[in-house]
Amino acid sequence: MTSPVDYRRYGPLYAGWARGLSFLLAVGLSVALLAMPQLVATDTRELEHGPLSLGLLGISAGFIHGVGYVPLMAIWRWLFSPYVAWPLMLWCAWWWLSVI
Repeated sequence: MTSPVDYRRYGPLYAGWARGLSFLLAVGLSVALLAMPQLVATDTRELEHGPLSLGLLGISAGFIHGVGYVPLMAIWRWLFSPYVAWPLMLWCAWWWLSVI
């Protein structure tokens, strides 16, 4: 049986409020994408896959951080950290909402 994760070891952005914020941002962007796909592209021929992939990476990282999972390998821990997730999710929200 494994011991619980000591989130204080990973810094202040692994506190409960930060994980909650990551989860809420990820849920909000996921719901927006599923409910209003026209935010991403009005026509499938005009779909920009690069920015969409970065946005989905940010949402994935937000969910991973939000549920409290901390990867063991440093590269994955960095990639799925709030330091990467938050800027990508905020940029994604700005990109989608500037289309409206």
